[in-house]
Amino acid sequence: MSDLPAGPTPATEDFKAGSDGGRLDVVMRFATFLKIAATVVLVAVAGCARPTNPWVYAKPPAVSVSVIARPVQRGRTVIAVAQFTNPNRPQLDWPDVGAELARAMRRSLYNDTDFEVRIAPEIEQAASNLTFLEEKSDHRPVEVDFVVIGQVTDFHHTAALPKEASRWGLILRRNEAVVAIEWKVVDVRAGRVVAADHTYGTAKASGKKSIPELYEGLDVSAYLFWNTPLGRASHDAIDNTIERIRDVLPSFVGGQPTITAVLAPRKVLVQGGWKWGLAEGQEYYLVIPGEGDNPPQPVRDVDTGQTLVVQITDVNKGTAEAWMLGKPAPGVDIRGAVLLTQPGPPARNLAKSDS
Repeated sequence: MSDLPAGPTPATEDFKAGSDGGRLDVVMRFATFLKIAATVVLVAVAGCARPTNPWVYAKPPAVSVSVIARPVQRGRTVIAVAQFTNPNRPQLDWPDVGAELARAMRRSLYNDTDFEVRIAPEIEQAASNLTFLEEKSDHRPVEVDFVVIGQVTDFHHTAALPKEASRWGLILRRNEAVVAIEWKVVDVRAGRVVAADHTYGTAKASGKKSIPELYEGLDVSAYLFWNTPLGRASHDAIDNTIERIRDVLPSFVGGQPTITAVLAPRKVLVQGGWKWGLAEGQEYYLVIPGEGDNPPQPVRDVDTGQTLVVQITDVNKGTAEAWMLGKPAPGVDIRGAVLLTQPGPPARNLAKSDS
């Protein structure tokens, strides 16, 4: 038989109580620390007048976004990118930042299937001055629909700026490169701004070297520039700018949308959505394109004899639905009919296309 007591002794009970109390004390201390830390962060954020979300950059004022719906001729949107102006207060003495970023943006757009890129210095200059361009001086039609103009406003490392200018990371403020482009889209023929925005890109920077040391021997035209923090931030800014341009410009400027199916007695499906410039409420005439020497034929309303009109009722990116404001004659197949803004277009504008 053992001489040890069968049940717990006062000593073991005291040990257990002390252990549980110690764990509880640690938990309470940690919770108190978290509350203090959260209070400090909130006070710091409020004191610096940060935006609602301190982990993102606040948007600049007076940013406007619009979707252009202006039927012109069939084909991809033709755009040009004018030379951007340089930052007003650059951290690097590089005189060609705006020009090189505009060139890089053109290179990115060359492979974009939504747009056709042209280099047209005369038109770019006129767009920058908001000059009305109905025709060029040689009386040929203007070959560019829209011109992107703008300025590289930010080309910075936040480590060299006041700390209030940088955004927060998980705990401290971030050290990063920031490149921002303020841009406008000019309708060349109308000579007016139709869209504007201010987009930026960022890239992580270590802050271990001064800015002159980090970029010694480089300039913005160098291939290796794109491997630097400012190069990566420039790439991000250009990508974001192109993405916004896709949002505000149709890929087919007023291209001739086509009826592809009849969904109900008066409801039709249209090939061509908001990327073609279509918008709810627009009205178009239905015309069947001519083949060969045959002229185009308007689709006639069986009751009035006038060219049948359809109204856009629902728009997606590449398709739309429309409601016929009348009825075609029995037996008339309207599939393949195009939507136009005038009832009797010139035959050359209605040549059938495989696209």
